Amino acid sequence: MSSRRWFHPTISGLEAEKLLQEQGYDGSYLARLSSSNPGAFTLSVRRGNEVTHIKIQNNGDFFDLYGGEKFATLPELVQYYSENGELKEKNGQAIELKHALICAEPTTESSSSNKLSCA
Repeated sequence: MSSRRWFHPTISGLEAEKLLQEQGYDGSYLARLSSSNPGAFTLSVRRGNEVTHIKIQNNGDFFDLYGGEKFATLPELVQYYSENGELKEKNGQAIELKHALICAEPTTESSSSNKLSCA
């Protein structure tokens, strides 16, 4: 996911909410590793003054939003929903991915370090 600066691998859900509230605005989004489901991802989206967290399933073969379109990679999923706007809440309300919240961490990775950095 190099060049996908919307990916924030080292932050928690609470940190994502704080970041989106402080630096984002309506429609700002980021993706991160899921803290509750190892191997999965979460898409965090600011909607007005609230942040919605959407679980992204990774079954090893594809990524999806638990029954939606299937994608070979996480960047393909994010690109699709940011361009097509077909992401919806359970109640049918649209969730728009308008503005990627860029990760400010350095992108250089050291082979001796296991710490993840922004992609």
